[in-house]
Amino acid sequence: MTGKGPCETIEPASVLIVDDSRVSGRKLAKAVSALGHRAKIAADGVEALAIMGQRPPDIVLLDIVMPDMDGYAVLSAMKADAALRDIPVIVVSSLDSEIDSVARAIELGAEDFLPKDFEPTILRARMNASLVRKRFRDRELAYFRDIDTLTQAAQIVEGGAFRPSELDVGAVAARDDSLGRLAKVFHSLAEEIYDRERRADLTVRTLRGTLLVLVAGSIFGIAPSLGRLASVRDIPALGLVFWSAIVAAVLCLSVSISRRGLPPVKLQDFGFLALWALVLGCFYQLMTVVIAGHVEASMIALIGSSRGFMVFLLAALLAIEKPSLRRFLGLGLGFTAVAAVLLVQDTGAEIDVAWLASALALPFLLSLHTLLMSWRPRHIDAGATVGMMMALSALFLLPFVLAQDALFLPSVPLGIPEAITLALGVSTAVALVLALDLVATAGPVFASQMAYSQTLAGIAWAMLLLDERLSLLAWGSFVLVIVGFWLVEPRRAGDDFRITLRVRSDR
Repeated sequence: MTGKGPCETIEPASVLIVDDSRVSGRKLAKAVSALGHRAKIAADGVEALAIMGQRPPDIVLLDIVMPDMDGYAVLSAMKADAALRDIPVIVVSSLDSEIDSVARAIELGAEDFLPKDFEPTILRARMNASLVRKRFRDRELAYFRDIDTLTQAAQIVEGGAFRPSELDVGAVAARDDSLGRLAKVFHSLAEEIYDRERRADLTVRTLRGTLLVLVAGSIFGIAPSLGRLASVRDIPALGLVFWSAIVAAVLCLSVSISRRGLPPVKLQDFGFLALWALVLGCFYQLMTVVIAGHVEASMIALIGSSRGFMVFLLAALLAIEKPSLRRFLGLGLGFTAVAAVLLVQDTGAEIDVAWLASALALPFLLSLHTLLMSWRPRHIDAGATVGMMMALSALFLLPFVLAQDALFLPSVPLGIPEAITLALGVSTAVALVLALDLVATAGPVFASQMAYSQTLAGIAWAMLLLDERLSLLAWGSFVLVIVGFWLVEPRRAGDDFRITLRVRSDR
């Protein structure tokens, strides 16, 4: 603060004059205006408090003796109000007759006094002195408030998860003093730490997402081979899908309930579960088993690799994730690598073009399934979500199974049909739980790359279960698929991302 003497002119201020005498009030207002300040007159204490409640003035010139509500009551009310207690009050009095009243008013918090028969220089000196003290006090209080803000920001950082926007130190950093410079350094360090942790989070998401893509895709890729095995052994497709849904539902719900109890299902959750059950549990599962009876498993795997592009385009159209050239190149590289493997592979089998065209529906259904997973109810864990969805799938399929007389009963001891059913049910359950975790961790576009690992796994399962050959080119393409993972990278953490710092304390 620059030093100003009490008699110097300072910045214009708003002045409230409280006096029941119209003559005295106007005289004060005229003198205040002559000093360059803005004057407003209140005829009594009640009106004065109403004016101050709407817009607090910079200073109050207060008469003591007034009807209804005197100056003492006004002072008491002002000191009891946090918004008014720091406004300086100058008591206006007749020194000869009201000296005791002035003393009492000063004890109640008045800053100074002014005789009703005042000289303009006295008025200016006492007003300026009071205003200088007030403005110095305002700056002092603002300084302490800024210190409190910076202290609270430090406590947020020390206490746990935070985002830079929560620190709210921008106003403090705008100060042109040492406290402002400290706030700038603090905020800069907090943003640097936050950005570093977000990059680390992206790395973890990429590694974890890649592992989930490989594992989930490898498990999910067995479905076409199991469907072809079932077709060879004349196992009814409807019955196989129905019983596998029962197996998946029982497995997921048993594990989920034993770990977390009954899932907190809400009525609105059933819309999502029913739609997901129709898309994946009914249409996709059934079409996979049926089409696998007419199309080579490796060709189904090739067609399935187009799922990555479908999810990328749908996610961009629905504004679920932002499109980017890098992601487009990553998806294209993975697709090209897998397509090269399958196009040079000679299966030696004739393929029905109609069934081949029908197989194009499979990656589209999986694309919808991938996007649907990003909208799942988060208050239900992944296992319970998959379990309830597969239970609904079995319920939807049951009338068709009965109508087609496809409800074969499991035999004891378990035979090949039962083994295929169990394998399809367990693999579906595990793959879907992992896929839900993958979408939540890395986003649907990154998760769509499961199509590539699913394709490669489909070739491997076909080789193991159906004696199909896998060329050495597949292993080289595997490296390109991994490069595609890196190019696509998972969805970055959003604005809700928080980091947690462990701050050592030597207390």
